[in-house]
Amino acid sequence: MSCCSGGYCQFKFPEGPPLVDNPVTSLNANYQFLPYGTLLEAGEVIRIWMESGETKTVILEEKLRLEFTLDGPRVIADSRNFPWQLIAMDSGVAYEDLMDWSKHPLFNPQTTSVLLVFSHPLEPKLTLKDYWLRFLYKMRNL
Repeated sequence: MSCCSGGYCQFKFPEGPPLVDNPVTSLNANYQFLPYGTLLEAGEVIRIWMESGETKTVILEEKLRLEFTLDGPRVIADSRNFPWQLIAMDSGVAYEDLMDWSKHPLFNPQTTSVLLVFSHPLEPKLTLKDYWLRFLYKMRNL
């Protein structure tokens, strides 16, 4: 898979859970705006990815359908307020483009845009004992 037309950044993703359709700007992203929807469903274990080819396994906590009004995007059947600036930053979309997506040249009224909310699994921090045991294991196997 190539992420650019020049072909200089070609990489292949390793086997694993399904990938989201578009890259995120950081592997710590909590949200992603997908302008053309996705087949992924809430509750799935998925991988988010960056253009550099790095991936991270997360849980798709929510998949929310969006509609665009004069005030900007709005989640259908949900009255919560979402941090649209953070969503734009995590998705790699300009904030102004996200707020006026219905006027954007790439807007397609036949598709439903979605907002994905990710839940990052806890990763245990290694203790000094863990580092010491790893070191001893490496020394033993030299």
